[in-house]
Amino acid sequence: MEFGWWVRDDPEQGKYQVLAVFHGGNVTWTRKQGHHTPWEPLTPITPELWDKLIAEASDRVPRRLMSPKQFDDLKRVRAKTEDLSSPTTLKRGAHLKRANDQP
Repeated sequence: MEFGWWVRDDPEQGKYQVLAVFHGGNVTWTRKQGHHTPWEPLTPITPELWDKLIAEASDRVPRRLMSPKQFDDLKRVRAKTEDLSSPTTLKRGAHLKRANDQP
């Protein structure tokens, strides 16, 4: 499923088009600056972009263009990526391999 919109309020990069493709439990983010330019990977993914994607998806659920299960999967992907991006503290000894993990 593809979601697209324009970002117009970025003073550094100017106006650009965002395309978020949700397929197989993954979200692929790309951007395009002008009409004759290729699509490039979009980095970094900000919380504002995630909010816009969730808002676009929530508009599609009542019109049955996206199922509630797909919408829940999309929210789960967002939560998973936000958990990975935030630094977490390791438990004591977590960096050591267990005896049965060693070859």
